[in-house]
Amino acid sequence: MTTRPASANGLAPADVLPLDQFIRFRDLIEDRCGLHFDESQRASLSASLRARMQQLGLDRLDDYYDRLQARSADDEFRKLINLVTITETCFFRDQLQFRLLRRHILPTLLAERAGQPKPTLRIWSAGCSSGEEAYSVALMLWDMGLYLTYPDWTFEIVGSDVNTEVLDAARRGVYSARALRNVEGDWLRRYFRPDGLQFRLNDEVRGGVRFEYRNLTQAPLPRSSSGHDIVFCKNVAIYFRPEMTRRLVRGLHQSLADGGYLLLGHSESLWQMAEGFALVEHEGGFCYRKAASGAEAERRRDPKAMGRPRSAGARPKTSARPAGARHRAAPPPVEAHVATAGQYERCLRAFRAGEWTEAETSLDSLIQSTPTFLPAHLLLGGVYAHRGRYEEAREQAERVLRLSDLEPRAHLLLGMIAARRGRLDEALQALRRVLYLDDSLALAHFWLGNLYRDRGDIERACHEYQNVIRDWDRHTLELTEEFASDLSAEQLVSFCRSSLQRLRPCG
Repeated sequence: MTTRPASANGLAPADVLPLDQFIRFRDLIEDRCGLHFDESQRASLSASLRARMQQLGLDRLDDYYDRLQARSADDEFRKLINLVTITETCFFRDQLQFRLLRRHILPTLLAERAGQPKPTLRIWSAGCSSGEEAYSVALMLWDMGLYLTYPDWTFEIVGSDVNTEVLDAARRGVYSARALRNVEGDWLRRYFRPDGLQFRLNDEVRGGVRFEYRNLTQAPLPRSSSGHDIVFCKNVAIYFRPEMTRRLVRGLHQSLADGGYLLLGHSESLWQMAEGFALVEHEGGFCYRKAASGAEAERRRDPKAMGRPRSAGARPKTSARPAGARHRAAPPPVEAHVATAGQYERCLRAFRAGEWTEAETSLDSLIQSTPTFLPAHLLLGGVYAHRGRYEEAREQAERVLRLSDLEPRAHLLLGMIAARRGRLDEALQALRRVLYLDDSLALAHFWLGNLYRDRGDIERACHEYQNVIRDWDRHTLELTEEFASDLSAEQLVSFCRSSLQRLRPCG
């Protein structure tokens, strides 16, 4: 095989895009479909461009760029997107969320929708890749016996993606043993049959799922006549810039029915974008629920209007937080923030200097004058925790959550307090909740790493320490100032590096 030499405007097989060309193609892709490539993905984008240029017999980057910009370039653009999007996944990838789906979300929706004339449950797997997630949902419905128990119901499951090749694979329904590693043996025998070295999903399950091309950045997002009841949008927003993510969240909110559920990936959250959603937590799983409004909210309050499911096992559990139980407090006026900024900075300086009494007195005064100023409440909780007054620190965190129930730093404080009190299960749960709300908080990764290390779970401990180092390398590390009086970001990263060396001396 011969290789083409690099020209002034070309790309040899081992070349990485020059910075100006990288920015040019990156911006074109982002404008067309919202996917954002940062500097760390420059090599992978270069490889994808090189592959398409070779396929088309093009030597010059300018020629390929012009080809992508042409009005008739939709097919070529999709082929490029097929190369640059990550498609590796598996069935039942997030088992905590699927347990949440089985034990809370589905029973709740079945009970609430039972009074409808033509009850329908609409589920959308957005960014479905090769179909594992959508089919996992279908398998769960079959295993729960819902198609038999609710014969008058319609169950609609749709998977969508921007990658046309993985959509074709999803429609075929043939998977490797690796993709099925989380599928129980009984399910494998019941719902799949061998197909060479792979496994083919049976026609009955496969026929209950529809796959289609959808670009999530194109507004408006598709909405069924009554809205979707459940939307999975996992590991999709991580490819978007914050503004595009906000647009996506608004679109997903509009596509959901009142009371519908949104499930995101571990590294994604609605932090600072959660208007109209409430956090739901159940047995270690997390998701968001669209707040009900108008007649739907009234219907949920009237148990007679809800009807009953035909299966006694489908009654909703009540341990998860109901949608709309709390609402984010309206922020204080801008003038109030400006007026308190100087006071807060003085409190923060006292905290960093270890002058606990001065910090506490000043914070009490600040909170009295501006009771909704969350940083002051959080910092006071940090003061209490550093002084060993854990119960007061816990109460302070609870006050913050009454003002803003999706405030991740309050959950972080609760997790740190629980860890210091030796309540490890409680600490793990709180810290996982933090990262579901905001994956950027380095102290949550750090504390989780320590807890996993102490439990002997070396793999997870190393993963959390690596998350801290990753954020440091990407210049996105956020050190929560309210709880790190004497710890710098450099010290935190140094500790994580040394911990990794001890846990994996040869890694």
